Amino acid sequence: MIDSASRGSARFGRTAALQRPDIAREFASWGFTNSRGAYTTDSRFFRHAILAARTTARIDGWHLGKRTSLRLWVGNRWTAVVAGSSAGALLLGYESGHRGTMVQLDVAGVDDAASVMAAWTGLAPAWPMAGTAGTINTVNSGLFERRLQDAKVPVPSNADGQLRSLWQEPWFVWVVTVGRERFRRGFINAGAAGHFLFGLNNDGDVQLAPQASSLVWHTLRDAVEDARFHELQY
Repeated sequence: MIDSASRGSARFGRTAALQRPDIAREFASWGFTNSRGAYTTDSRFFRHAILAARTTARIDGWHLGKRTSLRLWVGNRWTAVVAGSSAGALLLGYESGHRGTMVQLDVAGVDDAASVMAAWTGLAPAWPMAGTAGTINTVNSGLFERRLQDAKVPVPSNADGQLRSLWQEPWFVWVVTVGRERFRRGFINAGAAGHFLFGLNNDGDVQLAPQASSLVWHTLRDAVEDARFHELQY
């Protein structure tokens, strides 16, 4: 449906409805189409927000092997939103639909794009910073990947207090990609330990740096604004 909207189709279509009655019933139950397969007023507004977009953003998230995503189409006035299970939902053990197959749709203002991403990833300004700002920890990439899949993987024996605090919290790992220039950053939402930026160094190890919530928010906002003003269309 989203791909159909982005190509400019105004209908799901009677033929398609006959071929896929399960999808037709699903669309109608959402109020997305009427009995003839035509999109409703709300769905046309959502489609308009997609077609008017100047740039896009995507966040891919993981929690202990469970995957989710958030997609944004950002224009001059509106931001179309397609959201899978949020960080908060996954950390509580909840997935939207069967194995996370359901998504939520919304249209927000253009200035709300960064706030939508921040809310979905669980960014919270009240969380304390663990350790000293500017401290960077290095972890073997294989160990890091095992920790992504299993929270019971032991903390490295040489870990300092900051890394221990990060390691012992539940993780929601997310990677944001913005615009045609492919701005890309990876973060870990580590609950009470705060957010950490992660990436590979020249030796192939993973580096982890604590990030103030305000810095993460400004990173998202600046990336979206830069892409929006430099891309005429996605």
